Amino acid sequence: MNALELLVVVCVAGAFVPMAAIGATLLVGSPLKERRCQRSANAQALLLLLTASAMVVAHLAEGSGAHEIRWPSLLEFHGYEWTPVFLVDRLSLAYLMLSALVYPVVVRFSIPAFHREPGAARYWFLVTLLAFGLVLVSLSGNIDVLYVGWELVGLCSVSLIAFFRHNPRSAENSLRALIYYRVCDAGLLASIVWIHHAFPSVDFLHFHDDSREASAATIGLLLLFSSLAKSAQLPMSPWLHRAMEGPATSSAIFYGALSVHLGPLLLLRTAPLWLEFPLVRLACIGVGASTAVYATLVGRARSDAKTAIAYATMAQLGVIYVEIGLGLHTLALVHLWAHAGLRTWQFLRSSSLIQDFQANPLVGADVRLRARSGMWARFVPRAIERRVYFAALRLFWLDALQWRAVARPLLGVFGAAAAFEERVLGPKRRIGG
Repeated sequence: MNALELLVVVCVAGAFVPMAAIGATLLVGSPLKERRCQRSANAQALLLLLTASAMVVAHLAEGSGAHEIRWPSLLEFHGYEWTPVFLVDRLSLAYLMLSALVYPVVVRFSIPAFHREPGAARYWFLVTLLAFGLVLVSLSGNIDVLYVGWELVGLCSVSLIAFFRHNPRSAENSLRALIYYRVCDAGLLASIVWIHHAFPSVDFLHFHDDSREASAATIGLLLLFSSLAKSAQLPMSPWLHRAMEGPATSSAIFYGALSVHLGPLLLLRTAPLWLEFPLVRLACIGVGASTAVYATLVGRARSDAKTAIAYATMAQLGVIYVEIGLGLHTLALVHLWAHAGLRTWQFLRSSSLIQDFQANPLVGADVRLRARSGMWARFVPRAIERRVYFAALRLFWLDALQWRAVARPLLGVFGAAAAFEERVLGPKRRIGG
């Protein structure tokens, strides 16, 4: 085992052990004390930063190529093997290093924010579970490992939106996000099954050779669809402003820096498979450009800070999608890094933004700044501007349309299935009841 392989083992194990320790105590009904949860998260963040930095140094020392690390199969079932394969290259180290830099900052901000907060142990478990999922996604060498990390991040995202679970709005918004996630994750699962049947290997290093297969373009479109919900791209956009119901710290790490950029990461990782097909690239450009316009218009009509930042995030992600579709992958990766750092700072500062404005006399004195209008208003008639503004306030009716056409029918199907299950198996027993 060389130094790079050892660092991968330490990184994965170091992300798993603190999460497992906090989760095990919650499972048995005896959660760790707040101070111990904080120390576990701090230790995980420090180890992640150290191992990621050492991995960058070791990768540069061994050469700038891709290094694949394959572990023994952990699951074998009817010819299927789930094999942990990790890939260390420029893309994986870039996203891992971004996670290693952002995660300790969010952990530090979370310590005073959740001091003596009911359910603090649950929060720390979800945050440490997120770190483990991000490590798996960053270092994944095949589509199977990426899927596990992808689902763990989605689980943490939905759970943290509903962190204040006694608030009915939190539960409702979490359910909306879950529906969007599940629809697109079904596309990712379908693409994984198709890859297993159509290609000789599911490793990312073989995707360039797999692009010669006839089904590669269709799988590329499926992967593009799979990325839409995580990155809040059209038509899977309206859930992002609802995710602001969660704590500001979770908004920073999920919807400002890391989770929301998993869509571009998936496309960059699988680019050798679909990059040669103009249809997939045009679809990527179209999705990104339309989302950027939509989010810009809606964001300008929002009055609260976190929602305005959320739509600004969505617009910049649309630009990143355009860059990926144009083949400007290095530019997209640099844009991703810069955007993640900016949004992390803005989300963490959003809670004190109103206080800063009240304390700064220059903000209220600058009348010209408040009266400044957009450049496009000079060329658009006032009547059309008002209609666009009203439509932006209503999110262009996209949220209501999807609720009636997609979410409500899905909930009806699952409600009917639950009622049938109760008739057949009897009523469910509550835990502890």
